[in-house]
Amino acid sequence: MDVNSQRDWFAPLLSSDAFMGSLMLAARLLMTGIFIYYIYNLMVRMQSPAALIWFIIAAQALGIVLVVLGYQTRFAALLLAACILASLWFRSGLDFHNFLVTISEKDLAIAGGFLFMFASGPGSLSVDGRLGAGSSRTGEENSMGPLLLTGRIFMVFVFLYFGVSKILHTAEVEAFMTRHNPHVPLNLVYLAILVQIIPPLMVLFGYKTRYGVVILAGFCIIAPSLFHSEFGNRSEVEHFFLDFAICGGFLFLFAQGPGPISVDAWRARSKNAAAEKQTLPVGA
Repeated sequence: MDVNSQRDWFAPLLSSDAFMGSLMLAARLLMTGIFIYYIYNLMVRMQSPAALIWFIIAAQALGIVLVVLGYQTRFAALLLAACILASLWFRSGLDFHNFLVTISEKDLAIAGGFLFMFASGPGSLSVDGRLGAGSSRTGEENSMGPLLLTGRIFMVFVFLYFGVSKILHTAEVEAFMTRHNPHVPLNLVYLAILVQIIPPLMVLFGYKTRYGVVILAGFCIIAPSLFHSEFGNRSEVEHFFLDFAICGGFLFLFAQGPGPISVDAWRARSKNAAAEKQTLPVGA
């Protein structure tokens, strides 16, 4: 776990092996649901899958099994991150305009979550945990910094994009809300704008990171439950599983912390340096 981020009242949770083990098990399960959906979709929609499709199915199935068991988890996290990033090519052909008008931003957020799974390990309720390979290794913190910063950027892009989009197209968003769940008050769109801008910026800069993470993880559960629960619609089902997978990634971010390239880490280092200075003997 990242000791550089703020701990405050999260400290009892972070120090509880039982809680953190259960949390990270839940995170692993949440992150595999979208791949089960993708495999099912490929099997149903493809009449005679090509060799490449079978390879993709096999890679995703292997990743699912390893992540659920928590065995060779870092390898599995990179494997599934590669699978989800590869899907960007099929969705948008790496064209930025197509990227913005598809659900590729959510794929990017899930890939960011797998980077945090790679950094933190699967937790104590896992095969790796039983074998003593379930948590971050000593001395990795600084080397993980750029990776975790990349993960944070990946994870918040989708929120910032849709938060700004809601500001620019509020009327269209309210029409979407009415169409998908007329019982939800339309003024909640303004709360959604705040949630999709302020907490993502907290996570992006690594300031009070776990507070931002808790809010975003909750949003990833509430939003699809309200607006993407039309399970007869394939697109809505995909959004539902994507949002839950992003939530799983945020749980790994909660467990790991933002990493050394963050305001939280800088504040912790400054506080530790001040404390050490105060403990030095006079004249040292």
